[in-house]
Parts: sequence; C-alpha cells; structure tokens
Amino acid sequence: MAPVVAPERVRSTPGPVRVPGTTSAPRRAVESPRLRRPRWPLRRTAAVCGVIVLVSLLMVVAASAYMTQGQVRLTRLQGQLTAVLGQHHDLENRLAQLSNPSRVVSQSQRHGLVPPSQVTDLTQVNPSTSAPATTAP
Repeated sequence: MAPVVAPERVRSTPGPVRVPGTTSAPRRAVESPRLRRPRWPLRRTAAVCGVIVLVSLLMVVAASAYMTQGQVRLTRLQGQLTAVLGQHHDLENRLAQLSNPSRVVSQSQRHGLVPPSQVTDLTQVNPSTSAPATTAP
C-alpha cells in the first residue's frame, strides 16, 4: 500500500479591506412605511370586502328562501294530516255505530236470525286460583 500523505494546508486570505472614507450612508433594517408600496391597494381591498358582503347577503337570502319553502311544505302536509285525521274520526264513529249491539241484533233479525231466548253472562275466572289442568290418560 501507498503511504498516506497529508494535504498541504491552504492559507486563507483575509477579505477585502474597507476604507473608512468610501462607505455609503448606513442602511436601515426596516424601510419607512411611506416609502413602501402597499401589498394590497385600497381599491382591491374594497372590492374584496364588497364581494364578501355581497356573497354573505346572497347566502342569507338563499337560506331564507329555503326555510320559506320548507314552511310552505310543512303547512301543506299539516293540511293533509288534518284531512286524514278527520276521515279517521269519521270512520271510527261509523264503526262505533255499526258495532252497537242493538244495531247488530236488529240487522240479524232482518236477515232472518232468531234472537236468543236466554242470555247468560259468564263469570270471570281468576287465573291464580284456578284448578290445575288435568291431563287425559
């Protein structure tokens, strides 16, 4: 193997020498505000604000129209519900009239049925005291 040789050291040369009399006026880190041009001109800012206000107003109008349309639909559905409930009550009244026992008896007699000669009511049975069921052999 070849022996390793260290590289020669590079001498750094000093930077340019400044002459005290030839420097320009010191610069400020921050420029004065009146010398800077604004990023957004006033017209552009006013236009953007106007567009934002216009869009928000249009959104409010659209939401109001949507809610009004929903209210109209709800009113129409409530009217239909009232009509259907009225029909339901009429049908319940008709059912009560048709299932009246005296009406049932009169209709059955018109069709030739004979009314019973003796009607007895059944006594109520208490399930907790009833006799146990017997099984057939």
